[in-house]
Amino acid sequence: MDYIGDSIVYRLIWFQHIHKAAGTWIVNMAEANSEKMYITNNNGNPTNDDGVVLPVWEYSDLELSKFIDNCEKNGVTFVATESGSPNFSVLEMDNRVTLITCLRDPEKRLISNHNYAYYSGYTEEKELVKFIHKPNIFLSDNYYVRIFSNNEKFPNKLLNEEDYQYAIENISKFDLVLNLDHDDIQKKLKLKLGWENKGVDRHSTFGNKWNMINLFKKLQFRKLKKYLKKEKIDSDVSCIQNKYNLDYRFIKEIFRK
Repeated sequence: MDYIGDSIVYRLIWFQHIHKAAGTWIVNMAEANSEKMYITNNNGNPTNDDGVVLPVWEYSDLELSKFIDNCEKNGVTFVATESGSPNFSVLEMDNRVTLITCLRDPEKRLISNHNYAYYSGYTEEKELVKFIHKPNIFLSDNYYVRIFSNNEKFPNKLLNEEDYQYAIENISKFDLVLNLDHDDIQKKLKLKLGWENKGVDRHSTFGNKWNMINLFKKLQFRKLKKYLKKEKIDSDVSCIQNKYNLDYRFIKEIFRK
């Protein structure tokens, strides 16, 4: 909630969570700063009572507005969306909503995704070229442009200039776009949202105690040794050359402003 004079003004922080770009850390920061999450939720993503994430990115304009109304009614002040991107125009036009997101170098994000998935047991693929083979929005080319042009349903679609310009149009609607590689993120979160630095878990690829425990329980000692040494799985990144040309253009245009 925000305060103007003696009046309380409702604020819903809508976080477009970019996979492996400090998203969980931002969710943890929100909780530590007493933002109220949707009941129930999975890492900030609203879910139903069975734990299934609500597909708010598929909601009509009216459904999305009603969802925000419901959040206000229940005092929810923070919502994250990771699996899809909603209608950003509806969110921008609603003065109750503060839109935020965080980006990082596109290739570093994908490499982090590979290492995280491997050491967490989500994949056994050691080679990056094999890891990215299966269609998946998080592994698709030009992931940022795909998300912000609302093309997440089509991970194999060839994006064009129209998609790029639509992504630029949408990202311009955001109140706060953080740069994980260069920004003093904590300072910007303080200035824009009033959040204090609470020293929460950053949910980094390496240093996760649960990964260590699980690797030990599974008797994967060789893998555990590599994990403790912060050893990256595959040094051959030739397979992702030119994979993110639009994304690099995208972040360059955003952050030069």
